[in-house]
Amino acid sequence: MIVSKPTVSGRFLAGSGGPLATVVWEPPKDIAPRFAVLYLPPFGDEMNRSRRMAALQARALAAIGGTVALLDPRGTGESGGDHGAATWGGWHADVALAWAWLAEQSNVPCVLWGLRLGALLAADVVATARAAPAAMVLWQPIASGRAFFNQFLRLATVQERVGGAEGGADAKALRLKLAAGNPIEVAGYELNPALVADVEAKDLVALDGSRCQVVWREVSAVAAPTISPASARIASRWQEHGAELDIAAVSGPSFWATQEISEAPLLVAATTSAIAARFVNHAGGKP
Repeated sequence: MIVSKPTVSGRFLAGSGGPLATVVWEPPKDIAPRFAVLYLPPFGDEMNRSRRMAALQARALAAIGGTVALLDPRGTGESGGDHGAATWGGWHADVALAWAWLAEQSNVPCVLWGLRLGALLAADVVATARAAPAAMVLWQPIASGRAFFNQFLRLATVQERVGGAEGGADAKALRLKLAAGNPIEVAGYELNPALVADVEAKDLVALDGSRCQVVWREVSAVAAPTISPASARIASRWQEHGAELDIAAVSGPSFWATQEISEAPLLVAATTSAIAARFVNHAGGKP
């Protein structure tokens, strides 16, 4: 018996900041569409290191009836625009456009899925009503935009010094440039001060997590993985404000940060199971 497989294709959407690249996974021909998913990637090199995992998850979801669009926001990946001109508001607009396109293509419940900074972007988009998903999937979400960029600047400048880069600025000097409204270049990425300022104003705990069902997954290298204390505090706060939250940790590597491309198969399995429980194992694909 011949079993059909998910199909994958590349498409460009007409974004306001230039063409938006998407990779779209679609269900096998013999499986009815059950749901659709829009994926928002992490920031900088984390995006490149995570492409393998994003593809593995997209393929797994397509195999159970999902149409999955992997988005490169403006200034990133294969999309148009300069990285140094990217802003948080511009990325919001890109998500809203891609979301409207996906919803128009699909007559099924739609899910918003983000990894790391992409998860913070997803939560912010939902909290500000730029999208109204049936569910939101958060992979290892950034809790604090300020803490994220503090770490990014610190690690990037250390790596430049270790690599023998000459004339590299330290994190404090870069902060001074940003405060003066000047763009900076770190680890090969030009950063718009407006982007950094807007991201640093975001804290996950302050966002409204009650607008849709939330599937929150993290990975840990320990034998008995548990949610981080910071994530547990945010989850508790969201639940106090009415969020319907499914949060859990699985064993696996920090694939977005490893030097070699790595995989976390238990994360893919746990996410696929959670989505299937909501959109596949119910009559009509309804959650």
